Amino acid sequence: MKRINKLILLISSVIVFFGVTTISVNAQDKLEGTSFSKQVKHPDNQITSGEALNLMMKPGQKQKVNVELKNYSDKEITVEAKVSGARTNGSGGIEYSPSNFKKDKSMKYDLPDLVKVPAETKVPAKGTVDLVLDISMPETAYDGIVLGGIELSEKGQKFETQDEKGATIENKIAFLFGVTLRMNKTEVKPDFKLRSVKAGLQNYRNAIIVSLGNIQNLAAKDLVLNAEITKKGKSEVLYQKKANDVTMAPNSIMEYPVSLDGDRMVAGDYTAHIVLKGYDKEWKWDENFKITDEEADRFNKQDPYLVQERGLDWKMIALIVGGVLALVIIVVVILKVTKKKPANKKESSSKKKSSKRK
Repeated sequence: MKRINKLILLISSVIVFFGVTTISVNAQDKLEGTSFSKQVKHPDNQITSGEALNLMMKPGQKQKVNVELKNYSDKEITVEAKVSGARTNGSGGIEYSPSNFKKDKSMKYDLPDLVKVPAETKVPAKGTVDLVLDISMPETAYDGIVLGGIELSEKGQKFETQDEKGATIENKIAFLFGVTLRMNKTEVKPDFKLRSVKAGLQNYRNAIIVSLGNIQNLAAKDLVLNAEITKKGKSEVLYQKKANDVTMAPNSIMEYPVSLDGDRMVAGDYTAHIVLKGYDKEWKWDENFKITDEEADRFNKQDPYLVQERGLDWKMIALIVGGVLALVIIVVVILKVTKKKPANKKESSSKKKSSKRK
């Protein structure tokens, strides 16, 4: 837990989601590019140091926590707030910002279910306002933690940049701090389940997606994950991916992509061999899965690099050339027939004149 809070405090990275790049920071001082700062006011039931909220609460307890917003500009601003449950990205890291990463079906309570914030808060010029977090714990006690984050950004404060390929990226700067809610210090034992293995895309490239679920209210850390793909019933490893220092948010899904290394996807029956190590334990799964003709064709067409690498389609070229030759032959025949018709008429006319002279 201490390591997670440290991670939250040190976050100063670029997070990409829904096509928007958000620079999230945890500094209390005003950040260049923003008009405001924020400071979380810790209540008495805060159990760790650092800015992130880490509260020990009771079943059914309701509590309000204030976050001070200070406006440094000469005009009124509106601060937007979003509450998000922690999720696991495909690289094995925890995301605290809004994202499209999935929760596991084992999740009973997500942070947005327990913490409510105003969507917008107006802060007067050179003024200070408290943003109030309204926390309501469930009546039924739970072990472990509910984890997530709160993102604060200035409304309308966005700027555009272009990536190396010339695509436009919309950017915004946001403050982000973590929130952890617990009811006791009972140790939760880690456990995981393999949810699915299927064909898919990773950054528009062909891949096999291994969906692994953390089914406990525990932020699992220091995991080692290895996935190998073989033909069903065969031992030869076609594709493999290994990751160290994997961290998984409580009750979340990690969609772990095993790249096909630029290969075309081929329909058939396969087996995924997955090993997860951590906490002096080992979890193993051997999962059979099928790639259909339709899936292989669809994903191959969606892989832009693969489309470029296909080169010339000689079969299509042969059909086109054959069609053009057939058209040329037809035109030549028509022209020959057309040229012959006037000569026949002239010859017939000559014969008639000659007959009259006789």
